[in-house]
Amino acid sequence: MAGTRQLRFRLWVDWTFSGSYTDESQYMIDASGDMSISPPSSGMTSGQGIVSQMRITMRNASGRFSPLRTDGALYSAIRDGRGYHAPCYLEVSVNGGSSYSRVFTGVLKLPQESTLTSSEGPTVTFDARSMEEKYLQRRISLTQGQLAAIYDGGLTEKDIIVTFLNAAGVAGGDMTLDPGLFVVPWAWLDDESAIEECWSIAAACGGRFYADPDGEFLYENMEHWQTATRSTSVQLALGRNDFDSFRIHLGDDDLYNVVTVEASPRVIGGVDIIWEPDSTPVIPPGTSTTIVARYDAPAYAIAGLQFSAADQGGGARTSSVTITPTYYAQRADLAVVNNAAYQIILFPLRILGVPVIGGPELESRSVSVANAAYWTDRGDRTLSIRGNPYIQTSSHAGVLSQFLLDRCEYPRLIAQVGLPGVPSLRLGDRVQITDAPTITSTFTGYISAIRWTLAGAFRQELELIHTSQMFAYDGNYFVLNTHNFASGRRAFY
Repeated sequence: MAGTRQLRFRLWVDWTFSGSYTDESQYMIDASGDMSISPPSSGMTSGQGIVSQMRITMRNASGRFSPLRTDGALYSAIRDGRGYHAPCYLEVSVNGGSSYSRVFTGVLKLPQESTLTSSEGPTVTFDARSMEEKYLQRRISLTQGQLAAIYDGGLTEKDIIVTFLNAAGVAGGDMTLDPGLFVVPWAWLDDESAIEECWSIAAACGGRFYADPDGEFLYENMEHWQTATRSTSVQLALGRNDFDSFRIHLGDDDLYNVVTVEASPRVIGGVDIIWEPDSTPVIPPGTSTTIVARYDAPAYAIAGLQFSAADQGGGARTSSVTITPTYYAQRADLAVVNNAAYQIILFPLRILGVPVIGGPELESRSVSVANAAYWTDRGDRTLSIRGNPYIQTSSHAGVLSQFLLDRCEYPRLIAQVGLPGVPSLRLGDRVQITDAPTITSTFTGYISAIRWTLAGAFRQELELIHTSQMFAYDGNYFVLNTHNFASGRRAFY
């Protein structure tokens, strides 16, 4: 594995899901991957999350990675799809193994096998996804008590992300989360993906939520790139001898002079019937069943469950029926047991509670002033942020609309630079490039995407967004406990 700059790499896979990893480096032919702060063809303001990916090609002369080779060394671990979501990570060193940095941590997808041919040996290709993949399709529901606790506790977006991830089974040690900047009064999960909802709440607060190459879930709040050391100090300085390609373009994916943000305020209502069945439930004799009662709105509190039971002749049979409710934020699971030897009907059957009422009612609109002259002859381009349930107050919407406008009112200056890879680089790192034929001074940008290949050499292509177009006063904001009032620095939104 020696090569340019004394390249070393180590691929580790936990085939048994036991925490015991196997070094598969000797079989790896090549690998590639990417990570980004937003999906391809989607602007940074979209609020969509992205799962980083890796593809690895493995030598398979012995059938080690063949799910149909009963003599393969891993047959029992990978047969019948058993290798699906096996934990893995790839680490790279460019200094002969003195230090390694992970370039990917995640889980494997299912293999694709290519057989021996006259020109190529047998190989197996694995796709892998970052740690979001492991939890993405887990559907979670918070209880009614958790909903009430979020409201009563005045939780911020960070606290809610912790609640969501804990509910999905993510360990606290696998999270690194910035402090929350917004109190979000109402948040709940109703048979929803905790990961998708974390993406939404991060976007609602101007931040980012993703899993990094070390396998940790990160929440970076809207001020992160103005306070984090890796974003405020140059992590990599490049000159013409340090890269082999450098391209600059102006992008219009996020070019707007008007930003409208919709808010959905909610309040606690009065005690009311929050659920009744559309049709009368009929329970066969001596059976148990579960009735799923979905509410039109989440319930801050439950006032009671009311029901009566009768047989087909109208005789009262309530004493023969037990109903055990489990109350979630926006539904109840009613476990019904009919102890009688005859069929019964449930009527009435209703849940009384205190609903949380409200919806999209407010808007905040910010219009370009700093770059108004540019837009005079071009007409308006409007960005509308609607349907995000975590924006719930007019002040929240106002901050977000101005924050997004400051990022959108100028054509965005983006650079792509190809270079011998630096495995320790991360999204949001500050990079400075000097290239006299292209730019008079220097180009300083934040890393917004990294694409890498490992095939004899380790190479990267970085996408950089110019720092001045992410924050109106980049590097000149007042930071508590760092600056004094005489510093003349700007208040951050």
